[in-house]
Amino acid sequence: MSECSAKEDRITPEVSIIVIAFNEERRIDGCLQALLTQDTSLTYEVVVVDDGSRDATAEVVKELQERHSNVQLLRHDTNRGRGAARLTGQQSTQSPLIGFVDADIVVPSQWLERCSSELARCDAVSGIALPDGDCAVIWRICQPTLRRRPGTAEITGNNVLFTREALVRVPFGADAKLGEDFRLAKTMVRDGLRLATLGDLVVEHRETKTYWQALRWMWRSGVDATALLFEYRVVRVPDLAWISWCVVVLCAIVLIPFGTVAPWLAIVVALAFTLVVSSLFTGARFLLRPRFGRFLAALVLSPPLILVYLVGRCAGLLRLIGVRRSSQSVA
Repeated sequence: MSECSAKEDRITPEVSIIVIAFNEERRIDGCLQALLTQDTSLTYEVVVVDDGSRDATAEVVKELQERHSNVQLLRHDTNRGRGAARLTGQQSTQSPLIGFVDADIVVPSQWLERCSSELARCDAVSGIALPDGDCAVIWRICQPTLRRRPGTAEITGNNVLFTREALVRVPFGADAKLGEDFRLAKTMVRDGLRLATLGDLVVEHRETKTYWQALRWMWRSGVDATALLFEYRVVRVPDLAWISWCVVVLCAIVLIPFGTVAPWLAIVVALAFTLVVSSLFTGARFLLRPRFGRFLAALVLSPPLILVYLVGRCAGLLRLIGVRRSSQSVA
């Protein structure tokens, strides 16, 4: 790892805001501009961890460094993943408050002041990102009216402020490629730390995945979500949806050899229940009114994403079974 513009004798600011970035040249400028114009009396720095980007992410940050002395740049020579990038940022600072904002997030000017004021009663606090990552591509294409809803974890990893003591007690896992924020939140809660999401603090999520990229991401998310279920034994709404879908599909398949259900009908049942799950997903994230036509368009785009996610969860289960069998055979 190489480090740019880091001064050993600089005064430690009250807050260090870590921005992890991988190939974010198109989005990171908006993120950093919002962070550098915070309306606060706190002294703070913005530390960008370039996680092995192959584009001009570092060059964009360097241009901002020329105008802002509180911008720091750390670079990984290769892409190590989200958990490792967050840990690098955490370990680079001694500030009493440490924040994390993803490179595709644009926070309002009062974000730092609101979050820091809440740390008098919490160990970590975050705002609500809109649109939610699972539906960002649908929203960008269709522009339906968003519902304001928190995530399934106690904090939102794409914009969060911690006390230093909380992160020292429970640091990010360096090996986590996905779901590192959920894992951190659940581990912190188990450790007795207090976490909160502010329902009236909304940040803008400027994700730019293509629909094809979103399909691949939903597959990875599904695989990891199954691992999370078995790691933490916390049943969320997505878990209930997947379990229900599996029960319906398995029942239809089991009935085929008995002649009760024809193969084509089993496929229809599986697809029909997928549409049910997809409709519930869409309705939970978008409002029917006032953009009814756009809501209908979202209903059309959602099923392939949901189907890939559900099948990915099954693949995640098979992977866990394979890993367990391998460990038992070695033992």
